[in-house]
Amino acid sequence: MKKWLIILMLAIGAFTAVRAQYDVHFTHYWKMLNFYNPAGAGAEQKMFAYAAYSNQLSGFENNPKSMLLNIDAPIPFVRGDHNLGIGALNDDIGMFTNQHIYLNYAYGFKLFGGRLAAGAQIGILNSSFDSKDIIFGGDSNDPAFPSGNAEGNSIDFGAGVLYQHKYFYAGVSGLHLNGPTILMGEKNEIEVAPYLNFTAGGNIPLKNSLISIQPSLQVMTDLVAWRADITARGTYDYNSKQFFGGITYSPDVSVTFFLGLEIMNITASYGYELFTSGIGAENGSHDIFLGYQINLDIFKKEKNKHNSIRILQ
Repeated sequence: MKKWLIILMLAIGAFTAVRAQYDVHFTHYWKMLNFYNPAGAGAEQKMFAYAAYSNQLSGFENNPKSMLLNIDAPIPFVRGDHNLGIGALNDDIGMFTNQHIYLNYAYGFKLFGGRLAAGAQIGILNSSFDSKDIIFGGDSNDPAFPSGNAEGNSIDFGAGVLYQHKYFYAGVSGLHLNGPTILMGEKNEIEVAPYLNFTAGGNIPLKNSLISIQPSLQVMTDLVAWRADITARGTYDYNSKQFFGGITYSPDVSVTFFLGLEIMNITASYGYELFTSGIGAENGSHDIFLGYQINLDIFKKEKNKHNSIRILQ
């Protein structure tokens, strides 16, 4: 009962707050550039489809669960570096369900031995609340809580830039730039705060070795709160297969461990996030990533090819 109340309080706090962050943190952020930055659409210069699942605060009743589906690719039969991506996020926390469906467009061009891309995003945010399972100890007609079901939606915009080089990448994006407001019935609303995302990473091949190191960093902030993730990942290449593992440290939040492999264009990885705030090791978050990519160069001339950042992701 105590654990259920904690989740309920978190949900109510998110609902009644003047500003509420709408976005989900995933362990495999370094593989999901196009989710956090519209300019990441087509970054692999291949068709790239993936699913990411996060079961957060495991062991708590009504704990948050998030599922993301995303696919992006260069636009075939079109001259130039034009790319499209589409994704759908479903986030459940107790009696709340948040959904985000978005379309990304990115245009890239060669610059200083690498590739610079600019991207834009348009999407729909949808939030719903079901209070039928709440048992009130006092006045069940409290106007602070919607009765039955409440649902609302709003249009959403984002933009970003991303620079890729053989040995590093860096990007910055702004999401929910229009500060959308989701009306939930007649008496409640959710204001979705715009937020900035900065990400960077590198590729450090070790001399005379099949092992390489990929450090990466992501910082998310709405200029009120912030989260930083600092990741050290090692990759071992063997017979066209990649095995990787690493650790991510998020100051004042958590430590995450992950393992994965890439074989025959399929990437699979699992991560476990241990919170450092005293919640307990058994109540961490489980993250699963599954991706598939295929080369679409059959639609482009050989001279238009350029290096991707596959190994960086």
